[in-house]
Amino acid sequence: MKEETPPPTPEIVGHEIQAYVAERETELLSSGEASRDGRRFSWCGEILDFLTEGLVERFAAKGITFANSFPGPLRLMDEDQQPNGQHVRRFWTVALHHGCPIARICTYFFHRHDQVNLPQLPRVVAYAPTTLAHEDNE
Repeated sequence: MKEETPPPTPEIVGHEIQAYVAERETELLSSGEASRDGRRFSWCGEILDFLTEGLVERFAAKGITFANSFPGPLRLMDEDQQPNGQHVRRFWTVALHHGCPIARICTYFFHRHDQVNLPQLPRVVAYAPTTLAHEDNE
């Protein structure tokens, strides 16, 4: 009889997503405005797309999908502007393991509207799928 592996915890999912984004960051040139394979970025959103490219396929191989395309839908209410001109946008989605919710994922995307490169790597935080997080209170 085949023993089933328990689904990954939110912490494991969040850590694996963060590690994937960090791995993709190594493919960026030091300027942050182009990739090693020659892609040039014209705005910060293209860099986020680059950092998360391939993530869905990697997780699908483990039986993990996302309720929304990763990192999640763009909602203007989920962006804060810091006094130093940096913006922090929160993207939300739910990770599913064989169709069952296992984690609510928040990706904090740090960017500036006056530069292409990112001031810091996006930060991924995973919550239990039943946890009321910030997005539920809006």
